Amino acid sequence: MSTTQTATTTGGWAQAHLPVVVGVDGSDGSLSALDWAAAEAAAAGADLRVVTTVSDHASGHTRRRAERAVAAWADQVSAVTSPEHVSGTVANGSPEHALLDEVGQARMLVVGKRGLGAIPRLLVGSTSLWVAGRSPVPVAVVPTVWDQASHRTEPVVVGLDPERPHHQLLHLAFRRAHRLQVPLVVVHGWEPRSSTPEEDRESEEAAAHLLFETSLHAWRERFPDVEVRAEASSHHPAMAVLAAMERGAQIAILGRHGGHRFAAFGFGSVTRAVLHYAEVPVLVVPNDDD
Repeated sequence: MSTTQTATTTGGWAQAHLPVVVGVDGSDGSLSALDWAAAEAAAAGADLRVVTTVSDHASGHTRRRAERAVAAWADQVSAVTSPEHVSGTVANGSPEHALLDEVGQARMLVVGKRGLGAIPRLLVGSTSLWVAGRSPVPVAVVPTVWDQASHRTEPVVVGLDPERPHHQLLHLAFRRAHRLQVPLVVVHGWEPRSSTPEEDRESEEAAAHLLFETSLHAWRERFPDVEVRAEASSHHPAMAVLAAMERGAQIAILGRHGGHRFAAFGFGSVTRAVLHYAEVPVLVVPNDDD
């Protein structure tokens, strides 16, 4: 974003009337996601839709059991968001495809970091990765046993590549920090390309960090009440974001390139690494600018 550009608005999925959708399978990870999603929906004044899945060939008994479970999960969070704003759905098919079918009219999809099907050696479940890489709306991946209330005063962290400005990402991050009245930590990590001569690396890094600061000008002007902490790091972007999160964060917000549900993963190594190693919720935002 140049200094002459204005801060643009976010995608249609941020409309207030659209619901928050959460995928629940009964695992500890998905129940943490349910609690987080209920608080998110209540704070946004949005409805909450609790979704569980059964296979296309599930028996009637299996479906009835799933219907009872989803009703119980919806009731579980009715103290956070009132019962008339919570609904439950049993969807057919694989969790990955069923969840994406549910978000065509949603503001956000929330999943646990690991569900019942996660392989123990994996730090993040395959379903979470699959939907985060393909969803047309932002996807929040919530760690198991995450207690949002104990982190409510901590900052929002957002990773920014100034060479590929992501307007929806920044708009969402600034709005969230403004609504929560917490600082916004904007992180830029830079490492030299292997092809860059050593004598040119210092000047290239300085230019990259200057572009980073410049890209925030319009956003600082649009959100003057948000305390912005710009952190330019000489480390890999993923390491820079993870380091900022370790110093305290209630959520990390990262971008994802455009694409559709049948394409390859839309996010690169930075978002993937943060999803694997983060111990706080990560919100992956699709880039409608692509």
